[in-house]
Amino acid sequence: MQPTTKAPEEKPMECISVINIPVSSPSPSPPPVDASSPTILAIQTRRSKRRLNSEISTQDDTKASKSSSSTSKGTSPQPTASSSYTITKTYKRQKTISAETNDAFAKTKASYAAAELASLGPQHHDEKIFKNFRLRRIVKENHGHDINQLAFFFNLNNYDAPIGSEYRKDYNKHGHVVRDVSDTSNILSSVGDAQANIYDNEHCGDHLDIMSNFSLEDESGKNFNVSELLTCCWLHSPNDALLAVAGRSKIIYIISLATSSTLRELSGHEDTIIDITKHPKDDLHLLSASNDNTVRLWNTDTSQCLYTFETSASAICWHPSGKIFLTGSYKGHILQWLMPDRSLDSENTRCFTEKDLVINMSELHMDAIDCMRFVNGNVLTKSIDGKLEHWNPETMYIYKSYNIKNGSNNRSRFDVSLDGYFFCVGTNIGSVCVYNLKTGKLVTELRHRRSIKAVRCCAFTRDYKQIVAGGEESFIWRYDYVSNETLEEWEKWTSSD
Repeated sequence: MQPTTKAPEEKPMECISVINIPVSSPSPSPPPVDASSPTILAIQTRRSKRRLNSEISTQDDTKASKSSSSTSKGTSPQPTASSSYTITKTYKRQKTISAETNDAFAKTKASYAAAELASLGPQHHDEKIFKNFRLRRIVKENHGHDINQLAFFFNLNNYDAPIGSEYRKDYNKHGHVVRDVSDTSNILSSVGDAQANIYDNEHCGDHLDIMSNFSLEDESGKNFNVSELLTCCWLHSPNDALLAVAGRSKIIYIISLATSSTLRELSGHEDTIIDITKHPKDDLHLLSASNDNTVRLWNTDTSQCLYTFETSASAICWHPSGKIFLTGSYKGHILQWLMPDRSLDSENTRCFTEKDLVINMSELHMDAIDCMRFVNGNVLTKSIDGKLEHWNPETMYIYKSYNIKNGSNNRSRFDVSLDGYFFCVGTNIGSVCVYNLKTGKLVTELRHRRSIKAVRCCAFTRDYKQIVAGGEESFIWRYDYVSNETLEEWEKWTSSD
């Protein structure tokens, strides 16, 4: 079987741009406030207004009763200079009170809004951007099978810059993004069928265009059963970007983006490789999980397998320290493994069992685990039955259990924003749900009438102002943040039509 890496042909896939597509999203509810908050002040102001209006009404009723009494005695009330002055004075007083009260309302409202934003914190303030997400790009790859994984190349170990809402882009006069050479966050990879495709997510502005294509074929042509790629991850190399891909071929391929060639092949697994992930502290070591009931640690520079861990794993993830990793099984079991002492590394592969290195085990799921992630010291784990758990790996305390809307019987990789505030996950009806990890609530559900097939994976951009989703039938969907001004312009176009 000979892998080939090549530049894209003239029309490797069908690309469609979609503009002005509304996506509904629920409105976030305001948080509770204490007794000293502007809410209480607003209530007091409203009560004061009602009390003052009541006093004025009482005075008017008293005057009316006197007039009525005079009329009942047969005397017609005649307006005098004194009574006219009283009416005018009362009117001016009421008008003054109304103006003062309205000013107080305006100030209180502004004060409350500022206090609310301050109490919400950045994660709540930023979640408002998801209300403005619209579907802007659709790409259909030419293989026609599932998109199994999407991955942005954030290069966090070698590029120190703001993340989340603090990440800012600079544009030149042509509208192109001006970026540091170490900032590779615009590069996106996808794996599906026997192909790995690499995209520039900011080509000529905000276009999603293909940069390179990797195809895995045998002598008789493409064979889906033995060549499907299931997983990928990025590795940094001086003056290059390396993509590791693996799947049913049992081999891990290290691809160079700079030279459009396969640099190395890591062989050793005896069955389908279902998950790979790079070491969090360096770009030299790689962890892989296979259906041959082993997890392996590789040196990607020498192609050597350093350790073999005997366990059944359907998903893996590193602790940020690189000293611990997790494995999730097809039965829903989660194991915490202690990484062996690296000072004892040798030329021979060292083998370990669960009895040697497992320091903890949990049974939080009842079905196969398909995605795992450490987030702010805690763990997010998801099973294919649509259940997602947010828990503490030391105490096993569960902070929040999520039953993903329309997420049952769906193998789908979730993603977490780089600041750890949000996660997104696909459903079996073609939508993407965005959740706030701090509050546990569903922020929005991104969907479109053309997207009706299951979403297999999704990913945030560095500033989480875009979410890219991949699913069945080789479709990639990109939802973008659109400013209020642009939405107003679109509304004008729609109304004029």
